[in-house]
Parts: sequence; structure tokens; C-alpha cells
Amino acid sequence: MDRNRRKSYNITDCPSCDRLQTDLEVQIEGTKMNLTKALTSTIYNFYTKHTTIESQRKHSRVINISEDEFKEFLDTIRDDSDFNSFWSIDSILEIWEAVRVLQIPELIAICEKNIGRVISTDYFKTIYVTAKLYQSHGVLCQAKAFLKRMLMTADEMHLYSILSFKDFLSIVKDNHLLVRSEDIVLRSIFLWAEKLNKQEGSSGASEDGQQCPKRKLDSNVPCKEENELNENTSELSQLLRASRYGLASIECLRELSKHHLCQKDKEAKLVITKAINYKLDRDTHGYWPPFAYPRDANLFCLVGVLADKDRVSVLSLETLKTDIDSWMRFPKCPLHTQITNLTVFDNELYVISSTGFESLIFVYRNTRWNFVLDLLNKDFIVISKGNFIYVIDGISSRLKCVSPRETPVLRSEIKFPDMMRNPESALDFDKSILIFCSTDSVERSTVIALDVPEHKWTDCGNLEGSAKNVVGFRNETSYFILQRDGSISQVLRKLDDSIDFIFIQRLWSIQSALCGAFIYKDILYVFSNTPLENVCLHGVSGLSCRTEYWYQEQDACKFVQFFMPTDGDLRFEEDSDHDMEEEDEN
Repeated sequence: MDRNRRKSYNITDCPSCDRLQTDLEVQIEGTKMNLTKALTSTIYNFYTKHTTIESQRKHSRVINISEDEFKEFLDTIRDDSDFNSFWSIDSILEIWEAVRVLQIPELIAICEKNIGRVISTDYFKTIYVTAKLYQSHGVLCQAKAFLKRMLMTADEMHLYSILSFKDFLSIVKDNHLLVRSEDIVLRSIFLWAEKLNKQEGSSGASEDGQQCPKRKLDSNVPCKEENELNENTSELSQLLRASRYGLASIECLRELSKHHLCQKDKEAKLVITKAINYKLDRDTHGYWPPFAYPRDANLFCLVGVLADKDRVSVLSLETLKTDIDSWMRFPKCPLHTQITNLTVFDNELYVISSTGFESLIFVYRNTRWNFVLDLLNKDFIVISKGNFIYVIDGISSRLKCVSPRETPVLRSEIKFPDMMRNPESALDFDKSILIFCSTDSVERSTVIALDVPEHKWTDCGNLEGSAKNVVGFRNETSYFILQRDGSISQVLRKLDDSIDFIFIQRLWSIQSALCGAFIYKDILYVFSNTPLENVCLHGVSGLSCRTEYWYQEQDACKFVQFFMPTDGDLRFEEDSDHDMEEEDEN
């Protein structure tokens, strides 16, 4: 049969369809097919195009098609330029059932390949449930791929609820899953768990186990499945841990923490609580856990940022090198005279620049420096936490709360407590901002904690060493401080809510003007404005395998990390217009 002369057939090609006998029988390789009259008519039309009238009349009641002829008939589906006009979901499912009964692998493969062409939000449930019933791994893979490709919104969350635990887990884990926000993923997980909870005597694992015996074709249509499941934990907690729950909004997390399933599942409650704590304790110069990384790693890059005088430089930490030439310059802002501080708020970079007796705050947004706010005085200590950028003004003895996306931008001012004098450094730890203050002795400093968002002040006692240039960093489980004399201490919160500092190790003995530190791939990177010569730095026991010390020839302010978009809008000095746009954006 000439495949090059293939043609599409549909029921409208048959003018005599209405005159067909109601008992017309279709056979494939001698096996009777139970088909509807409409589909039988379509096959009849196809068959008569390839059979003489005399031959047809001899067997007018029975149409017996060979396997090759039926393959060609299925090919008409694939080659039909107006596919949806001629082949409804009911027809496709009917053919699928027919070839499944035949148990001919090649026919099944052709049919299931075409199934993928009709997968849509309207037909997804029907196709997925049928594929699970038939144990069609090929169609299941197409169904999961459809969900991953589709930009999931709140209106389509119900599609996730029909998935088996294994399939849902594989989708939640996928780095390229398209969703408008991680809130949708978390809400979908609880929606799935609610449906599971309502099914009496069933669970996600048992659903996966209640399947038909595998057919012969299964081994010929491989599909990557999530086979490594933790049977000792609940499906809800496993799905939550597989998500990027650190990207969800604090409002969504707080709402889900009150969900009745979360209240009953201690492990799920622990995950949500961990996410809430992370959102309230985002350390802008420390550790970014995997659950807070963007899903598509190609769209964002983890970078480190330093500023010296009036310029801001960025370094990609994904391919970290100790080559100073790998730093790239941000576009220059003409109003940056002396940058005194950097901070990250809502994953955007903010700089504070001093001009005379005032300071200007800018945000780097849409490849431009956008003006945010001007403040009296200068030489502030700046740190972001929760809903505000906190500006610690030692001259006026006040803490200013800046909300860049609201009006007014300067929300409030908090007076220092009597116990707090001469602030020098500030770090973000747990639920508090730790403020290190100098004393009459250079060998001793005081530590004051400001709880957020309550704005409660607590005296944390004394700390050996200078309060100047104290920097913080974290690994996955703990938070540490590094002082200018090289002392590393772990920060702990005791059961009585007090703060304690446990000395670990001293890396050097000189006084170093530190501006930042972080751990990346078991290496402790330290940034300073002080050269450190003829000193061999080792790793920190139980913390890092070695220490890399970076020295800036020009004085730099604080080092920060954040995720920067890597799309076409990202520009540096060599391809920028060196422009700045003054805006009061909320």
C-alpha cells in the first residue's frame, strides 16, 4: 500500500453513512471490535477507498482490516491538518480501547502517541485516569509533561489533585515547573492531601499500588518515575519538602500553618514552620537553602555584591573563582558620591550613598538605579529583615523603619533604649537583629537584640572583642559571627530566649576591616579591606574545608548575596547606558 498517497478521512467523507447497516461489524486481524456507529462509519469509509465494490459486497456485513491497514488508518489521525475538527476525545479514547484489546504493541504505540495531541485542561482528567487504568506509561509521561509545560494558575490547581503520589511528587520536584508563584504549589499539595484524606481506606501509596497488571508494551515505553519514596513519613510532608516552600509568601505559609491537616501532621507542620522562620530570618549575606532557590536555575544567578566609593561590583557565585578580574561593574549612578552600605530587600539590591549631611537610598531595578528616599545624617548601619529596611542612626539615636514599596516610605522611627550606645555593626539572626555596640574598652562590646516584628529590645550582655566590622554567615543548620580579630563564634538562642556566643576558633591575630563572609561548597570566603600577608588560613573544624581571604585594594562597604535575574535585561558597565531614573516607586 502506497503510504505516500496517504489521506485524512472523517465521517463527512462518507455520503452513505446514514444508510449503513446497524449490524455492520468491524474486525481487525479477525478480532471483532466493539465500536460506535460513528467510528464504524469512519472506518467503513476508509476501508471502501481501498477495496473494490465487488469485494465489499461479498462481505457487506463484516469489514476485516489487516494490521497494516489499521496502522494506515491511525496515521490519518496524525496527518490530519484539521485534527480537532474530525477527531473528538470520545473517538480517540474509543480507538485507544480497541487497540488495547488487540495487544499489538505497534498499534498501541501509534495510538498513544496521538493521545498526547488532545491533552488539554478540559480532557486531562479523562486521559490521565484512563492512562492509569491501562498502565500506559507513555501517556502518563505526556500528561505529566503537559502539566509541567503549562503555566499553572490557581484556577487549574484541581488538575494536580487527581494525580497519584508518585506522579505529583515528580512534578513538585521538577526544576522547570511553570507556576505564577510557589503559593500555588503549596496550596495544590494541601488540596491533594484533602482529597486523599476524604477517600476512605485509601492513601497516595495505596493508589499507586492499586493498578492493573502491566501489559507487554510497558517495557518498550520507558518513563522516568520517582521510585525512591520514604515510607516512614507522610505523603503530605514529602510533597512539601520536595517543593520550594521557601519561595512561598508569608501570608500563604501562615494560612496553611492553620490548616487542619497541618495541625494533625507534625512533620508537615515542621516544614511550614521552618519556611515561616526563614521568611522572617532571611540573612542577606548568608546561607540560601535549596528550598529557597528559584525553580529555573537558568533565569537567576546567585551573586555577591561589593561597593567601593561610588561603584558597585557583582560576582557570580555559581562559578566562583578567586580571580578579581571576574568582578563586573554595575551601571554607574551619577548621584553615588560615597556608597556606605548595601542591603537586599525582597531580593532587590539597595544602596545607601552619602552626600554631605544626608544619605540617599537607591534600588537597582530594571537595569536602572531608582531613587527611593533621602535621610538626614550619614554613616548609617543598614539591615533588611521582615517587612522593613532598618536604618540604625547612631547620631540621632533612632532606628528608622523604611518600607520601599509603600507610601510613605519612611514608616516609623524607634528611639534607642538607654542601654544602647555607639552601634557599630548589625546582623540578622533568627527572629532578632543583633546590634553590636562599642564600649570604653576595645576588648569588649555589648550586644543588643531587637525582636522583629514586635520591636522588643533585649540586652544580650557582653562579647569579647571589638564591635566594629562584625560579619555573619551560616551553613544549613547554624549561624556564626566573624570578628575583626579573626574569632569565629556560633550564635545560639537558649531555651529562656537569651542569646549566647560559643567561641570556636581564631583564624588570624591582626585587626581586619571585614565587610562580609559566606560559606559556599564547604569553603569559607572572607572579604576584607585589610591585607593579610604571610598567613596560612586553614578550614574551620566541622564547618569548612578551607578559608579563602579576599582583599580589596580600595575600601569597600558590606558584602551581600542575592539572586539576580540573568535575562536580557541584565546589563553591566560595558553594555549599559549609565542611566539613572529617579522614581518614588511603591
